[in-house]
Amino acid sequence: MEKTETIAHLPFKENLSDVAFYLRKIHGGKLENYVHAFLLKWAIEEKLLIVKNEKGSWTKQETGTILLLEGESVENTIESLIWNILLNASDEENKISDQELKNLVKTDAMLFIPLGSKLINVSKNHLIQNGYLEEEERRIFSLSLKKSQKNTANGDELYHQLQEYFHYLENLIRQGFKAKDEIKSWPDTLIWISLFGLADDFYSQTKKISSQQLEIETGLPSQLCEMYKKLSSFFDNFSIGFTYAKNSVNNRRSCC
Repeated sequence: MEKTETIAHLPFKENLSDVAFYLRKIHGGKLENYVHAFLLKWAIEEKLLIVKNEKGSWTKQETGTILLLEGESVENTIESLIWNILLNASDEENKISDQELKNLVKTDAMLFIPLGSKLINVSKNHLIQNGYLEEEERRIFSLSLKKSQKNTANGDELYHQLQEYFHYLENLIRQGFKAKDEIKSWPDTLIWISLFGLADDFYSQTKKISSQQLEIETGLPSQLCEMYKKLSSFFDNFSIGFTYAKNSVNNRRSCC
């Protein structure tokens, strides 16, 4: 069997949304993966605070509330747009619960679904403008058909680096994070785990061992691990709400 190539270093250190087009082809790269990553990034940057995280009275499922610590963002990015959506949906104290997040996504389907398409299109345009992709328009006689994209040499290099890093993270999780000397930045590593849609795999592994023991064995800071666990209810509820929103829109289209 051919050995899968992997790399341990971060393949891309600029705007995370810029490579969504590539991630979508490799693994992850969906809007819900980016929301997961942004929530974690904001918590690490202390732009939000997890103020409540407890188990429900009727179920064992954890529920949470976060406090947004900054005002509206004026930057023209997907990340800023999502931040502003959450801020506008929060209460007078800038708090929002995971259940409120789920209901927001479910009821505002026509806001979030186009946002998922915008994420990919903005990334594709960025890659074209910066020499990673070339776009071709296929024509038959005078008819213009769907445009297609192909990588440039720089695009091939970046794509393969992202692909190799994805395989590295897959192996890292599968082997129980036994790479203490390889990880230069655990916060960045966890953000990329979310971007690649590996959050559930990571969370399943962390439930097998205490955060303190995990830190001793792997170097993963226990505080960071606990932060990730506390945000998991937001990850899950956004995904549930977004899946519901997509299904409801698809059902309306199919019956009309």
